[in-house]
Amino acid sequence: MIAIPLSKEDSTVISDLYGNAPYFALLDLSSGYFNVKENIGCGNGLETAKCVEELGAKSTIFYHMGEGVFNHLNENKVKVYSAAKTYLTIEDIYRNILNKSCKVVTKENCESLLDSGTTSCSCECDKN
Repeated sequence: MIAIPLSKEDSTVISDLYGNAPYFALLDLSSGYFNVKENIGCGNGLETAKCVEELGAKSTIFYHMGEGVFNHLNENKVKVYSAAKTYLTIEDIYRNILNKSCKVVTKENCESLLDSGTTSCSCECDKN
């Protein structure tokens, strides 16, 4: 299952927010079906990362994500994909994952792929 940040409960397009996304679509990669859950960590990147884990997601995708959030997810074995700053639909993400065309973020490539989307980071990472 992959967690996709959404800006509205009825949205089908990835949000450019991650820690501030109020909802996540949980996409079942075996069926293509998804359901939407509230982000109880909304407003805090690390609490959002914990929420994604608690929702049972084994992977997630982002438009903007900071280093602290990535590190937490990576340390907790949640695979992280980059949307490459593209507003993908849930259907696009499903196809891209199945076709293995989504970029997996790793410790080796995270510096070039991560971008918190803000000029100041509040996730307590040391990227400033």
